Amino acid sequence: MAEFKRPDAPASTKVQQLAQHFRNLFPKRDDAPSDEQEHDFPGYREFDLKPGADALDSAWDEWRKAGEPGIKFLISPPFSGTAAIAREWAERHNWRKITAPQESELADVDIDKWWKPQASSPWIIDDLSNYWRRGTDGLAFIRALLPKLFRGELGQGLVVCDSWSFAFLQRAWPVNMPNVYCFAAADEKLMQEVGIQADEKKLKSLAARAFGNLGLALALWAVEKDDEHDLPSMPSDCHDETAFVLYTLLLHTGLSGRTLQKVLPMIAADQLDVQLLQLQQAKLISYDDEVWRITVYGYLAVRDFLRSRGFFVDAF
Repeated sequence: MAEFKRPDAPASTKVQQLAQHFRNLFPKRDDAPSDEQEHDFPGYREFDLKPGADALDSAWDEWRKAGEPGIKFLISPPFSGTAAIAREWAERHNWRKITAPQESELADVDIDKWWKPQASSPWIIDDLSNYWRRGTDGLAFIRALLPKLFRGELGQGLVVCDSWSFAFLQRAWPVNMPNVYCFAAADEKLMQEVGIQADEKKLKSLAARAFGNLGLALALWAVEKDDEHDLPSMPSDCHDETAFVLYTLLLHTGLSGRTLQKVLPMIAADQLDVQLLQLQQAKLISYDDEVWRITVYGYLAVRDFLRSRGFFVDAF
């Protein structure tokens, strides 16, 4: 991960990013979507997972075959497809997918009780954000789990961690996490390979706007090719409560309304509902299978909004 480098942004892209930053700081009252804009954003093309899984084979084949106890971390920026690639790789080699602890198990902090029914090696944890909750009483489980992982007590495994979760845990955990990896930033050549057809200047600009995140680049390109939509902007009356809601959803890659209320008890239930509906109407979050998540189209506005308010953002 220490070798990760974002694509350089052309001057025109930097101006575009600065303009978006000022729109987030000083949104207009008429930025809310009109009735004519209520239809969904365009879908964007999925990309083949096999080349990414092949890359993991190339990098980790010797480690996998050795079978020695211990873990590797793979950092997954939002919408990058990294977690899906890791699952594809794990299925290829018959690694067991570990089930995340239930809310009661997080509270009990009984690692052995959670682990024994599914004890297996090798294994994959495909989303570490499900193993903790933001708050003083929500970190005990992962603080007990991490030393066991580092010492190899649970065998050989791959831990996929969202980049926002990782940024938070780096500050909440006093020990540096070893063996941390990520995919290199997508460049112009890779974006052409997944079907984005544009000249080199446009591709370079797109790679920079998306921070080298391939899934995000595909979504930005879909909107750019659709005349009926612009990327969402922050509503005009956003404040601290809005920021805490968005930040918590990013940290945990989405939460149910009930769990979100537990994590943010300082926000009254009716006010939390107002915040969620307002953000949903602005196309910044979505509700699916009873879980609230940041949308791929709203991600850049949300990230810039949180950064402007002094929140820790990820390194990607």
